[in-house]
Amino acid sequence: MACADGDNDVDTEHTLTCLHMKMYHPHQRDQRIFSAIDLCRRQEIKAEDVVMFGRDINSCKFKLLHSKVSRMQFGLQFFKPLNASTTSFEIKNLSKKTKLYVDGLELDYLNKVELPSKCMIRFGEFQMLMENEAGESEDKFAIYCDVSRFSLVQEIGHPVMMAIPENGPLNYQPSVIPSTPPPVEVDENDT
Repeated sequence: MACADGDNDVDTEHTLTCLHMKMYHPHQRDQRIFSAIDLCRRQEIKAEDVVMFGRDINSCKFKLLHSKVSRMQFGLQFFKPLNASTTSFEIKNLSKKTKLYVDGLELDYLNKVELPSKCMIRFGEFQMLMENEAGESEDKFAIYCDVSRFSLVQEIGHPVMMAIPENGPLNYQPSVIPSTPPPVEVDENDT
């Protein structure tokens, strides 16, 4: 997934790392949940900025208009891991009420983790597929947001899981479509 033409930082001619985000919520059509986000447009951000997602109009660059979203749901930070030549992103759960899941890894309040190059983020009924397109610039990065018409966990083949509750423990059993059994090895002497 390439970002639109003009991805280059004009002064240095370095391409920007672009985090592509495809978002889904089951009630997105009725409630205009993503209407405050500038969709289908690459947004350039300074490397040192922490990008906030949540309901707070003053603090959050990406506003999610839903009553179950925390004022500050999560933050993304661009960074360069020690002894690495490429940049990456960290995600930090900023919600005291809602756990955040990164490909099934549970993050409580203030827990953070490096994002894999492609991963599924879930909280409440929200699903976000994030894919990191590596670039060269260390001064800026870009985020490109889009909305999926269909559930992302089903679209990419993740196990279908129940919604993550806003409070209380999570007791879910993933419903996985059974796969075909592996081939059975038969010895030549068996009949």
